[in-house]
Amino acid sequence: MEPSLGMAWSTAVLGFIAAVPLWRFTKYTIVVAHEGGHALFGALFGQKITGIRLSRDGGGETGFPPTIPWLADLVITMAGYLGPSAVGLAGVYLLLHDQADVLLWLSIGLLAVLLVKMRNPLGFVAVIGTGFVLYWVARHWPDPAQLTFGYGWVWFLLMGATRHMTDLFWATRGSDKGSDAAVLQRLTFLPDFFWLVVFWLATMSALVFGGAALLRHHA
Repeated sequence: MEPSLGMAWSTAVLGFIAAVPLWRFTKYTIVVAHEGGHALFGALFGQKITGIRLSRDGGGETGFPPTIPWLADLVITMAGYLGPSAVGLAGVYLLLHDQADVLLWLSIGLLAVLLVKMRNPLGFVAVIGTGFVLYWVARHWPDPAQLTFGYGWVWFLLMGATRHMTDLFWATRGSDKGSDAAVLQRLTFLPDFFWLVVFWLATMSALVFGGAALLRHHA
């Protein structure tokens, strides 16, 4: 099935519903991608990952050694809030090249890797639940339905990454000294609100660029 402009718009609406009205339930999937960003760059910098935990309030933590080189700590910390957007943009590229099945199986593979590092029940539920949905679609749905789901999945990642900024905003306005923005403030001496703006601009840019690419492709 050739994707249409109407399908691109309708899946954008579905992605919005998942990322905003249903955020109470779907935020854990975005947090998994967030922590996956930390874990990926931690591994690239040769840091041992002791485990990943998700919290009921929508937060998460990826465990590393107590002492990390400054540059590694900086990049690893920045990678968290950019993780969902990065996966979403990769998904846009695959969709534009008619690789919806690759998108689904790649997402499943990344979740399987993260599952090994999960250390609490909520993390297991979030990863297994998301992975099961993606596996069921990839294994049992016909190609047209997989394509439609793939569009919705990418829209959700891009929109969810931006929606996640609301949680960071309240963390920077509160007393959460363990937020990524607070960590970056300690590392760079730039205020945590500066990093909030950086992350918001980055995730919004990814949403606008990725969304425009999907819509323009079928215009």
